[in-house]
Amino acid sequence: MSEQEQLMRKINANHFAMWELHIYLDTHPGDCTAAAKMEEYRKITDDLVAKYEAAYGPINETSQNTNRWAWIAEPWPWELSEEGK
Repeated sequence: MSEQEQLMRKINANHFAMWELHIYLDTHPGDCTAAAKMEEYRKITDDLVAKYEAAYGPINETSQNTNRWAWIAEPWPWELSEEGK
């Protein structure tokens, strides 16, 4: 396994742990230990992502239009003609 793949695997593992803690904290909002652990995973993940992006480029390509409602300006699937696909 390449170094890039190992780094991405670590990022994905930390994202998974954060997601599980997030779900747990939805039902146990007063658990300070879990909240602290989630913050710890967030910091580790941020560091890993920065390391990955410095070495291999951005993980996610971002759209030029960052307006959260930009998708509404696109044609809907039923508005596309056969020629417009």
